[in-house]
Amino acid sequence: MKKLSLSVFIICSFFTAWAQRQEKMNLDLEKIWSGYFDERKYVVRLMNQSPRFSWIQTDTGSGPQIILALDFNTTRIVDTLFSNQIRSGSDSIPTTFTYFQDFRFSPDDNKILIQTQIEPQFAISEKSFNYVWDISKKTLRVVSASGKQAYPTFSPDSKWLSYVLDANLYLMDLEKNTTTPVTLDGFEGQFLYGMNDALYENGFGLTRAFDWSPDSRYISLLRFNENSVKTYPITSYERAYAEVRNQRYPLAGEMVPEVKVFIYDVVNKLFIPVDIGVNPDQYITGTRWSPDSKTLLVQKLSRDQKRLEILKADVVTGKTTVIYTEEKSDNYVRIYNENIWFINNGRSFLWMSEKDGYSHLYKINPDSANARPVTSGKWEVMKVEAVDDSHGEIFYTSNEMAAHQKQLYKIGYDGKSKTRLTKGNGYHNVWMSNDNRYFFDEHSSLNRPAQYQVSSVSGKEQRKLIENKELRDRMKDYRIQDADFFSVKANDSMTMNGWLIRPFGTPRAKSPLILYVYGGSTHQEVLDQWTDKFTLTMRWLAHQGYTVACIDPRGTPGKGEAFRKINYKKPGDIEMEDLVKVKDYLARNYRIDSLNASVMGWSYGGYLAALAQTKYAKAFKAAVAIAPVTNWRFYENIYAERMLSLPSENAEGYKNASPINFVSNYQGGLFLVHGTADDNVHLQNSLELSKQLTNARKTNFEQHFYPDKTHNLSDGTPNILRMSLYTRINDFLKRELK
Repeated sequence: MKKLSLSVFIICSFFTAWAQRQEKMNLDLEKIWSGYFDERKYVVRLMNQSPRFSWIQTDTGSGPQIILALDFNTTRIVDTLFSNQIRSGSDSIPTTFTYFQDFRFSPDDNKILIQTQIEPQFAISEKSFNYVWDISKKTLRVVSASGKQAYPTFSPDSKWLSYVLDANLYLMDLEKNTTTPVTLDGFEGQFLYGMNDALYENGFGLTRAFDWSPDSRYISLLRFNENSVKTYPITSYERAYAEVRNQRYPLAGEMVPEVKVFIYDVVNKLFIPVDIGVNPDQYITGTRWSPDSKTLLVQKLSRDQKRLEILKADVVTGKTTVIYTEEKSDNYVRIYNENIWFINNGRSFLWMSEKDGYSHLYKINPDSANARPVTSGKWEVMKVEAVDDSHGEIFYTSNEMAAHQKQLYKIGYDGKSKTRLTKGNGYHNVWMSNDNRYFFDEHSSLNRPAQYQVSSVSGKEQRKLIENKELRDRMKDYRIQDADFFSVKANDSMTMNGWLIRPFGTPRAKSPLILYVYGGSTHQEVLDQWTDKFTLTMRWLAHQGYTVACIDPRGTPGKGEAFRKINYKKPGDIEMEDLVKVKDYLARNYRIDSLNASVMGWSYGGYLAALAQTKYAKAFKAAVAIAPVTNWRFYENIYAERMLSLPSENAEGYKNASPINFVSNYQGGLFLVHGTADDNVHLQNSLELSKQLTNARKTNFEQHFYPDKTHNLSDGTPNILRMSLYTRINDFLKRELK
């Protein structure tokens, strides 16, 4: 009997211990932002002369880094191209080179650009210290010790490396190991050569502003004259005496930088000015060389963004002729940060446009200016991934399957024989091999981390390389609920997409709602793509007892021109109408307390959150407005004027769209958050809203400002600032959504 009791005890103890081991843990905010759930990201670069790709392999234990090459045909490692353990012939032990973060191949694959200490330059672009590794000679040369360089680019013949340093363009002769400046008078805030300024980068998504001709004889070059642009002070509080940095920042209606286009003759060291007209009140939104290097195509956009011209410039004289024009009388022309792909040996080119209502590809003959559609339908082309002139085929990604997905397709120049190449729902980021026979595929979904695989264009082969198994195993130990997609029809029957995360368990009472939104015309938030830290944080908030939803209202991209431009000259009202519609839909179909609903957003989403508690007070009980625009007269001109036109032409629109003009409606429940060094949406926006609320005797709002932090409100890993931010948001919502 005692033995039986002991056996039962042992068995019970075993199952109790087993059950404890199986007990899943709640998500932890610190683990999310300390990198515990980060997916294993690989820096992948394709080689130019062989069907191979390479990536950085890091030994986290001992520290060595190597660049490995893998063959697309066999998916086997075929070579080690670089190691930070450098050994010359006379060395007995290797010299450890610094940790590096990225790399690029020269067009002939004989040299590798090694990039270290990368840091942001503006919103998109970066600068770094760079080195050139000669694979055959096994020598490593520093590009410049004078400062970090931006946009390092090999010439097509692999003999030169060009880069921007301190707003000037430089040329490094890789054979002679000498460097010469192309320009001399570049200076930040005055003249910029070969680089788009912060305004162009934020407004158009444009970065590098120089380009080599295919024969390596010429360089097209933009010069920005920022002297006429007013400065805005950004204050740093890191020292006893605060320091002020003056940023060139043209507000809506103010002077913009004057941009000129030049062609630089590398052989004769001559500058040829390109005739783009004498109007300084315009934008240059792209250049592209013809395959024969005899002409340069220049995209010129009017200040009101209603007329876009493609100019063809002669390389010798700089004289131009207009070969194509696109106009919009009732709104604006959409600009793509990558456009023009030459086909048919340069006799025609592909052009992306939404002229027929959706972003699609057109074939243009420069002589006739006739644009013939290659793709069509109620979906959007996202990017041209490759062009195969020998077979007359285009490889492009689009959202044809669903507005929140990204898939790879192949189509003929004649618009026929369209084939989907990627498999599986979700989001596919792809890189084509140099022979266009294979593609490297990073495939993820909203609820599944990325896996990396190689697929053949023929569809016969698909080999998985990396499945992020370590991360998936970690996630199994935690309560991580799936996000579910839903759709809602707006009042005009247009369909909005969203996703929703329910709180854990089955609570008896209805749960409060957090509705996250961005809502601007440049970015979709609702994508079937894994974003580790953000969506895990939204799941963490759901663990606190909220239902968390995210929505792309009308005014966002991905669903065509009519959907995205419906709020032209009157932003805010359409989006708020949609947010209320979504709140009511969720309350009817899920266990949600509509009286305890909140809006949370960042940047444009922060603007909508501020609008929700002012102009649309009572629609939501609480709102979290992070880095919001509160007065569109305070924002940069490209974005604001694209949305509202010039202030002189739409003064009433600017007034009706700005939360500061509706503080008298405020009832309560607003949390304002901003970084004091925000150089995108300036702190002035939140300070002005705070001042106007105070002047209107509205004291029941909260605000928090993060010293010396920019628009992103981030401080690396572990990201203590983000932990602070979301802890404060959770505490605020607990107080408000009772």
